[in-house]
Amino acid sequence: MTTAVIVGKVGPGDETEPGYLGTLYESSRSIGRCVDIKNSGKYMFLGGTRSGKSLLAEQTIATGHSQICYVATAPRAWALSDSDFAARVAGHQARRGANWRSVELDVPGDLYDLIEKADIPTLVDSIGGWVAHDIDFVPDYMRLERAIRRCSVPLSFVAEEAGLSTHPESKVARRYVDLLGQVNQTIANCVDRVFFVAAGRAIELVSPIFSGEGS
Repeated sequence: MTTAVIVGKVGPGDETEPGYLGTLYESSRSIGRCVDIKNSGKYMFLGGTRSGKSLLAEQTIATGHSQICYVATAPRAWALSDSDFAARVAGHQARRGANWRSVELDVPGDLYDLIEKADIPTLVDSIGGWVAHDIDFVPDYMRLERAIRRCSVPLSFVAEEAGLSTHPESKVARRYVDLLGQVNQTIANCVDRVFFVAAGRAIELVSPIFSGEGS
């Protein structure tokens, strides 16, 4: 089995240069090698609340790129009605420089074209906000997959992992968890690398390869 761990600080106070990601170490019983994360492809950063997933995704896509597009999926109304959420948004905005171009989704269906037609490195934050943007919204999984595969620039997603807690009691909550899980799997199948983030650290999630029966 191969595991991958990102080593190095992810949160504020890192004494390394801006955009530093740490080093990705891949190890197995027989070999050990280290490689640096590059930004030439498509990535997904999955984790719980306050896990550090957004910061790591921002640092990753900002490394080596002078212009970045930040796609904010949550409705503006959330920040107007929830002071805690507004504070989180302000914190995210404060750590992004002038070279970041922000786009706020008016309707969730706009995301497909934004991804497919992106002309600069793009970060979508977050998938949970996208799914919850409209209670009647149902993601088009095939259209999302097509948009990601057709995107010709570096592309990263920040996504919540909501399936590790107790089973939701309400119908609305169950619908959210189900849709989020399906969307996360769709994205994971389209991107090059998926990282699970917790406590400001990350491990790479890999697809299992099963040998033939009886082997």
